[in-house]
Amino acid sequence: MKYHHGNLKEALIQAGLDILNEDGLESLSLRACAARAGVSHGAPKNHFANLAVLQAAIATEGFRKFAATMRAHMEQAPGDARSQIIASAKGYVAFVEDNPHLFRLMFSMERKLDLYPDLLPASREAYAVLREVASGLSPDNCENPVHQTTAETMLWTFIHGYANLKANRQFYTANAETGKDPALEDIFPKFFYTEKD
Repeated sequence: MKYHHGNLKEALIQAGLDILNEDGLESLSLRACAARAGVSHGAPKNHFANLAVLQAAIATEGFRKFAATMRAHMEQAPGDARSQIIASAKGYVAFVEDNPHLFRLMFSMERKLDLYPDLLPASREAYAVLREVASGLSPDNCENPVHQTTAETMLWTFIHGYANLKANRQFYTANAETGKDPALEDIFPKFFYTEKD
């Protein structure tokens, strides 16, 4: 990709996304992004004071794509609570599997609003998807009913853990017993899919 006048910032972010996808997080640098975008190694300073600021911009774009991936899966699923939860989870997993290095960057960034003003809103946009589907959970199904925020956190923890285990091929026991990873539908606890009355 070559830089065209007027879109250097976007070109550098896309260069970073491409580098993450092809070479991994360790290869991401201002110099590498500049080379990928076809500009001098000093050009990124016009938009990004340092690598951390560029990483934040890349992570911001990642969170937007992350939210869009989950919603795209949800649009293809039935509208009942369980189907929407499963669909969002599958979108979550698909994003992690397709973008492992970007995902790692996204969840390693500090949310410094003064330095990276767009990062927190973008991450909240992604969390809003989980909050939306979590409204279909039934905290009353727990032996000790919990607050809705706790239900959201439990759902997020479950999906995030599953996605990481699957992406890193760490379902050792399941693979040894069945030859394949456990399906989300099979391991979701009853708490996660019984709709409220």
